[in-house]
Amino acid sequence: MAKKDCIIIMGSARSQGNTKQALSMIPGISGAPMVDLKELDIKPYDYEYKNQNDDFLALIHRLVEYDTWVLATPVYWYSMSSTMKTFIDRISDLLDIHKDVARKLRGKRLFVVASYNTSLPKGFEDTFEQTCGYLGIEYLGTSFIYSGTENSELLQNNIDELQKSECIFEQTD
Repeated sequence: MAKKDCIIIMGSARSQGNTKQALSMIPGISGAPMVDLKELDIKPYDYEYKNQNDDFLALIHRLVEYDTWVLATPVYWYSMSSTMKTFIDRISDLLDIHKDVARKLRGKRLFVVASYNTSLPKGFEDTFEQTCGYLGIEYLGTSFIYSGTENSELLQNNIDELQKSECIFEQTD
């Protein structure tokens, strides 16, 4: 995949934490531009749209220039981080008041990298898959990267997860 076709959107409480380390393990996306949501001012979804002066819309205008988005998030309480959830919730702004921008999401591709430290979460992918279906985005799947050191079975599983991600990025060339 050409680097210009892919952008990473990282939603972690630690910019240099396990999620960033998990990203560095995936050769198909190393070197791609990255947005660290932690560094931006993105307010929660607001039915009255009083949040329009934050960084969300400018970020979306940048992101729609890329064909493939890689969402990178740690697994917190069996789900994505609150930072990532806030970002996804704000897509509602596009559907409500920025419809021209929302239409630009159709045909994009989305891949998720999820770092975890205990056990694989059940149903983690459902939110991403259903959101993509609703928006007309091709969901490419999720690679779950174990960030612990104690569980040799989960460490071995990382090899399979990294191979899965490499295959996906080879297919999108």
